[in-house]
Amino acid sequence: MATPSDNVEQPQLTSAMFFRGLWFLVRLPVFTLLVILEPVVALVFGGLALGGVLTTIFFVFIHAPHFPAWTMLTISIGFGLALMFYETLLRFFSR
Repeated sequence: MATPSDNVEQPQLTSAMFFRGLWFLVRLPVFTLLVILEPVVALVFGGLALGGVLTTIFFVFIHAPHFPAWTMLTISIGFGLALMFYETLLRFFSR
């Protein structure tokens, strides 16, 4: 015999299953695209971060006049952080 609490739990279970299926349908294509682009993104962002830091170090050592060292260093660190954010997105969509 069904109790009144069974009728309340059934719609919650159905909506949970619906949202889990919807999350799977959104997650899978996004994750696939991110995995395909990962080598290119890692090469570009990592290369720009490393190149910017090395360029900044070089121009600071030769005492280049009017070189925006802090700006270059900040942009380089930004590329490194963008790469870390991309990898975090990969981990988020892989679950």
